[in-house]
Amino acid sequence: MISYCVACYRPAYARLLIAELIAKTRVPYEILLWMNVADANFNSFVADKAAAGVPLCVVGDTPENIGMAAYPSLFAASRFPLVAQIDDDVVCIAPRIAEVAQAAFARFPAVGMLTADVWQDEYTTGARPPLEGYRLLNREFGLYDGPIDGWFAVYRKQSLEACRIRPTRYYGLGAAIKRQLRLVNQHGLLCTRMKVFHITGPFYASHFGMLDAEIAKYEAVGRGDMVNWYRSARANLPPAQELAERVRKIQQSFLHSPQEPSAA
Repeated sequence: MISYCVACYRPAYARLLIAELIAKTRVPYEILLWMNVADANFNSFVADKAAAGVPLCVVGDTPENIGMAAYPSLFAASRFPLVAQIDDDVVCIAPRIAEVAQAAFARFPAVGMLTADVWQDEYTTGARPPLEGYRLLNREFGLYDGPIDGWFAVYRKQSLEACRIRPTRYYGLGAAIKRQLRLVNQHGLLCTRMKVFHITGPFYASHFGMLDAEIAKYEAVGRGDMVNWYRSARANLPPAQELAERVRKIQQSFLHSPQEPSAA
């Protein structure tokens, strides 16, 4: 059914993502990883999952972080008709995402890409712009046309194979694939029936102990605006107890399965 592809750079997040994929998937699947970090504890975590029978495979590893450049190799290794590109800082997912995507693809043959909607509140946008800027195409499936990327994007494998992409380390891969799909008369859409908690911004990063790591990442790519934002947020972080309670409630909200739409 679905191949989950993840380039792992932040083990604190990636552990949570892998656990969510295992817990929330009820169809045949595989988890394909590219190790963009040297972390013995994370390597042991991955090895333990594989030894326990989780269909998990490390496709490759690099001593340096190659970022989005890992995804073509992950896509090529996939063996299922649905292929998901996932950022490793997605830490909660709704159940039955694969089933929703499969039903949507069956209903709309011209759709080759579905990007999951994101949790939003005053502490995070999840990287999605306001929904008012999108055009509703189908209410049943919650399909919208507008800006999307690959924070959690599900593709038809055959649609991916029609794309010619050469991503660099930091690259808007999902947006690029959407543009490529237009050339073959296919569409990439936002699907609000699929939802994830995608960590963006300094506030939830601080809860997961990742604030310094995010600052270092943005320093490495010369994003001074982001470095200043994350650094300045230190003085205004919400109380740790408040963030912990918020995260607990968010996690609870992702326990429920969306209603599965009909493919008829």
